[in-house]
Amino acid sequence: IALSAVAGQVAAGLCLAVVLTVFVGSHSGYSALVGAGIGILPSYYLALRMFRRQATTSAEKALRSIYLGEGIKVVFTVALFIIAMRLLDVDLLSVGGGYFATVVANWIAALKADLSESPRN
Repeated sequence: IALSAVAGQVAAGLCLAVVLTVFVGSHSGYSALVGAGIGILPSYYLALRMFRRQATTSAEKALRSIYLGEGIKVVFTVALFIIAMRLLDVDLLSVGGGYFATVVANWIAALKADLSESPRN
């Protein structure tokens, strides 16, 4: 489920970048790709961290690992925004749009995910 959410983020970011490139210009498309990357990379990191093979002895340790992973994801995201604004020639509105597209894709994936214990029909 987590990797399909990341795949949806990639698709949303690419679609927005193509649309902006065609209708606004290549600089906006490039900036949207940067923003999408800022959304995708931390999500991919968290997905890998959550599903690595690790023996947990208690629910408390598992929950602590999830919180730590989310904290690292937030710091990673902020660092990527800072790097993009300082080192890359990007349009901030397009970067924000690319990032927002990945967030919306993640929300949609979470809404569509079947997390119940019953088998799918």
